[in-house]
Amino acid sequence: MHHKLKYTLALILLLAVSSFSCGEKNKEKDSSGGAIKEVKWETISKGLKNAEQLKKPVLIYFYTDWCIYCKKMDSEVFNDSEVSGYMNENYISIRVNPEKESQPIEIMGEKISPAQLMAYTDSSGFPTTLILDEERKPVTTLPGFIEKKTFFPILEFLNEKCYQKKISLDDYIKNPELCRSKKV
Repeated sequence: MHHKLKYTLALILLLAVSSFSCGEKNKEKDSSGGAIKEVKWETISKGLKNAEQLKKPVLIYFYTDWCIYCKKMDSEVFNDSEVSGYMNENYISIRVNPEKESQPIEIMGEKISPAQLMAYTDSSGFPTTLILDEERKPVTTLPGFIEKKTFFPILEFLNEKCYQKKISLDDYIKNPELCRSKKV
């Protein structure tokens, strides 16, 4: 009996230690080895109000629960500490499921539903990312899954307003200093 109790306690202790260490390993590191930071997602109405007050550009991410590439975008791109940190610092990030959210919002001088806003982007698939400038005017739409190695430079390119300086994304990716040195 005494031997059985020791064995049971040892097994419980072993399971507790191994599950704790596995959970910590997954929590602490992202794909690039950095500490995971979560994107500070806001609701569409609160996010648009905050963007107006803070004079920040807006990233609206349209997703659905059933979308495989949305889940991939979440795990491989938005869970990356470099991407999430940059988004939190430079954008108001809004996450919208147009299949579930129907509350009308005021944007671009109109009251529309999230589904109507997505239709405005001319994208019919998920995920879709819409970028608005500080005045909440559309800058670009990014349809589909985009790998981190492409998505992150796009975020920088748009935030630095390189498109206003007539610099192409390809040129920016080759030499980001082009944008920083060129005046509008």
